[in-house]
Amino acid sequence: MIGVSIASFLILSLMYSFGFFSNVEMKLTDNLYGGKVPLNNIVIVAIDDESIQELGRWPFNRKYFAELVKHLHSAKVVGIDVAFFEPSTEAADEEMAAAFREAGNVVIPVEYVTFERNGNSITGKDLLVPPENIRGAVADVAYVNVITDSDGITRALNLNISQEYENFAVKLYERYWRKKFHKQTSRFLINFVGPPGSFKRYSFADVVDGKIKDSDFDDKIVLIGATSPDLHDDYFVPTSDGKAMPGVELHANAIQTMITKDFLQKEPSWAVLLKIFLFSILVVIVFYFSPVWLAPILNLLALIGYLFFAISLFDKGIIANIIYVPASIILSYIGIVLYFYLTEKKERAIVLGAFEKYVSPKIIQRIMDDPSSLNLGGEKRIITIFFSDIRGFTSISEKLSPEKLVNLLNEYLSEMTQIILKHDGVVDKYMGDAIMAFWNAPMDQRDHALRAARASFDMELRLKELQKKWRKDNIPSFDIGIGLNTGPAVVGNMGSYNRFDYTAMGDTVNLGSRLEGLNKQYGSRILIAESTKKLIEKEFLTRKIDKVAVKGKKEPVTIYELAGSFEGSEDWYKPICDKFEEGLDLYFKKEWDKAIVCFKECLEIRKHGDGKVDGPSSTFIERCKIFKKTPPPKDWDGVWIMKTK
Repeated sequence: MIGVSIASFLILSLMYSFGFFSNVEMKLTDNLYGGKVPLNNIVIVAIDDESIQELGRWPFNRKYFAELVKHLHSAKVVGIDVAFFEPSTEAADEEMAAAFREAGNVVIPVEYVTFERNGNSITGKDLLVPPENIRGAVADVAYVNVITDSDGITRALNLNISQEYENFAVKLYERYWRKKFHKQTSRFLINFVGPPGSFKRYSFADVVDGKIKDSDFDDKIVLIGATSPDLHDDYFVPTSDGKAMPGVELHANAIQTMITKDFLQKEPSWAVLLKIFLFSILVVIVFYFSPVWLAPILNLLALIGYLFFAISLFDKGIIANIIYVPASIILSYIGIVLYFYLTEKKERAIVLGAFEKYVSPKIIQRIMDDPSSLNLGGEKRIITIFFSDIRGFTSISEKLSPEKLVNLLNEYLSEMTQIILKHDGVVDKYMGDAIMAFWNAPMDQRDHALRAARASFDMELRLKELQKKWRKDNIPSFDIGIGLNTGPAVVGNMGSYNRFDYTAMGDTVNLGSRLEGLNKQYGSRILIAESTKKLIEKEFLTRKIDKVAVKGKKEPVTIYELAGSFEGSEDWYKPICDKFEEGLDLYFKKEWDKAIVCFKECLEIRKHGDGKVDGPSSTFIERCKIFKKTPPPKDWDGVWIMKTK
């Protein structure tokens, strides 16, 4: 996880170093400007549309400037942001110069039109200046150039483009306070008061006409400049909100910044990089020590908290980075989420790979779609339970080394498990050489009994193939017994909250286990309960074997043999079924000799069918002989009581 933080830090550091998103950063920071109160001692005399309509088209006759300045004699300093670069009539220029000279507080502009860049510094080259007679009449001359950034927004003044002239706003400040302004940086960031129109304005024509009292300008900084949009002396600034700010008001904002000392400076690059690193690490720490649900909330709070922190820093004059530091939180968060996703996906693949060895992929998908199904607890369902066991496993284990025995058992269990999974069964557990499985849980399977029967049949066929292989390898082969039962059971996650198994419990399960064990008594392979037989009899051939009372149950059950488990049974097994059930009826009627005749015929049919002994027929022949010697009681109902499991 630390690698995620380092990667996030390196990516963002490189992007920051190369200036990616710098324009976006500036635009976002622009939202922090404004909300201040303009100073009363800074006013603007506006060359507005009304003045142009009253005094005539622009440029005005310079006698109007002479008249204007006479009304501003009580101002402390007058800054005229108007270009007097071309001479007018001699009389008008002389009248204006005389007014300027008499006022003694007028500052007029010069303007650089070309620049020379040397590293990070810019020097003004070609200069536009007023005529000598006008320059000689004013208190000072200063340049009015401002800095417009690459995104078209004007945010700063350049205070060091000239060795000969001072900046216009700086010069007005110095004349107002009668002291030097100490430049902290050549790029002077203006801390804008508010939107265009924030400062007190007087119409140029109104002042000239004497409609404004001269005393309104006492001891003030008076700025004269164009505010009419048609004069095109305006700039988009951070507080514009779609409306350009007149250049004269831009200077007013700069002067207020100097007076109030609300200086702005960008935080140093090392501080930005340090915060990127720290917040990248913070995200990892939050994820490591917090609960999964709490981590995103804490990271969101960190993001919001930092933005409020950046706002508070701006109020203290520091422009904090609000792109890369929040980006470090977001990118690290995304990186950690992806890390956990990919790690969990890998672990999930491993777990699913192991789980697929026990459960059908269809069932796994069901569990993935509904993870709550893995909660501790169970539900009552009708299932078909399956039990299988190896016959004579103890004797086989005595003939093989532990290594060969394990390999043999693993091969057998792997093959049988694959067949169960192919038929969408759930392998509940392995008990030594025994297998327990079931169908119709957790996923609904309308044909669950048929699936179990087909799986049992396929297991018989696969076992025959394995027996041939084992004989070639001089490995002892074996047979298996299978028991199937269908009925209600409780299925779910049983155990403790720390460890549990998905399993089935109930009488249905117990009877299924007993049926598997009965194969030893009857010499059969697959025994099924009557409940299972009713669900599969249209597809599988079965024969009734007996009515038994298994150990642990009082009520007798009728058991059947699944005949479809014998290869080629269609030709010879049906006659066995018919003859066996005829013998079974005679057996229940206590006609022992006639029953023996039927069972012996079954032996002959089987002998000529697959050459094997028919286990159930042999079992009943022995029973009939016993009952001939020791007849059952008169109220005997034909139920065979099992004394063992």
